[in-house]
Amino acid sequence: MNKMISCFAVLTLAGMHVFAQTGEPATPVKTGNEWQMPKDVIVRSKKFSETLRQSLGLDSLTTRKVFDLYLGNTKTVDEIRVGAGSEKQKKDALAVNQLEFDEKVKSVLSPAQSETYARGRKAGRFKF
Repeated sequence: MNKMISCFAVLTLAGMHVFAQTGEPATPVKTGNEWQMPKDVIVRSKKFSETLRQSLGLDSLTTRKVFDLYLGNTKTVDEIRVGAGSEKQKKDALAVNQLEFDEKVKSVLSPAQSETYARGRKAGRFKF
């Protein structure tokens, strides 16, 4: 009886690697009312805030505020992308969200930095 239990335990442990995930999803996953954050969100937020820091000469406090704004906006953007609706509806919703996000970013920047940010957005330098 002990040999049978031991064999079963060994086979179970040996077969567990079959059920393991091999990679992390890069896109948001929505199941029911849940939203699971993709693993690259922190990296994207950091890259965006660092780009603004270098381009606009932001201090560390403002850079952190921009990082938090971007990170907070990620869920909204990803929910629009994985949500139901036509591509046109999604595109329109993303455009409205982009305008709202730009206004939030401008609210933490100085007037000169806001103007430079607006010019950079039009030129395509500050993408998200």
